[in-house]
Amino acid sequence: MNISTLIGIAIGLLVVGTAIFNSAGNPSLFWNPNGLAIVLGGVFAATFICYPLSDIRNLLSSLSKVLRKDDLPSQHYINALVQLAKLSMAKSPLKLEQEMQTEQNYFLKDGLRMLIDQYPAAKLRHIMTISINNTVDRELSEAAIFRTMARFSPAFGMVGTLIGLIVMFQNLGSNPGVIGGAIGVAMMSTLYGLLFANLIFNPIAVKVERKIEDRERLMRLIMEGLLLVSNRTPPQIVRDELKGFLPTGKWTDLKVIPVDALKKKKTAKAHKKNLTKADPDQAEKTDLLKQRRARLSKQRAAINAKKATG
Repeated sequence: MNISTLIGIAIGLLVVGTAIFNSAGNPSLFWNPNGLAIVLGGVFAATFICYPLSDIRNLLSSLSKVLRKDDLPSQHYINALVQLAKLSMAKSPLKLEQEMQTEQNYFLKDGLRMLIDQYPAAKLRHIMTISINNTVDRELSEAAIFRTMARFSPAFGMVGTLIGLIVMFQNLGSNPGVIGGAIGVAMMSTLYGLLFANLIFNPIAVKVERKIEDRERLMRLIMEGLLLVSNRTPPQIVRDELKGFLPTGKWTDLKVIPVDALKKKKTAKAHKKNLTKADPDQAEKTDLLKQRRARLSKQRAAINAKKATG
């Protein structure tokens, strides 16, 4: 749950409620169903006209995003990419494929598939950049709906004000008892329009846009990490490059990969592999050469001994 969102809602309701109660003493005076119907009805009607039904259905999912926690698990993905770099340096395509099968993040999973299929780095960057841009554009359209609703709210508040004034002027001479209700509709419509715009719709739009920025940053982190992995960059370098996406206070949360140990392990594997693939004829020649040198050294030792005794 997003604590800052709940705190903002609580403070807004508390401030407005306190102001209403202290100024009038009777909160029911600020309840006007007609003004509320004009504002909300007009806002939703205009929104349905502006956007297709498929976009409006996503409003509920956008509201759920606002209530979620702010922090994305960037440290987790950096550690995962460092581990992938380790597997890439060890030339373990089977283990990389196993990691792809268990990965839950669709963006990382798709990039890892292209990495295993040996896509060129330039093509990998191009495809993932297109995916990032399309995802951001699609999610920004959700924030744009709330921006549109925030623009419409004060406008329909003014519509309610005009309706109330028209009713008041029409009954000014003939029916003075209607004037009070008409003025109430006129004033409350403006109040409702301003409150919905500045306390609900605009803050939600800003929050959704902030979430989209964080999501884009995470996707770019994954893309840059996979590009480093495709170039078989050492894990420690991958970690140091990707930690720039994090605040400096979170750098200590990253795991440190012992690159020297990895290099030693890789060198030992290569040496063992070379020994198993050595030419048997060459090994036999080397043994014969050693035996010949041993015989020559014995003969020289015997000649030197005879000279010494003679």
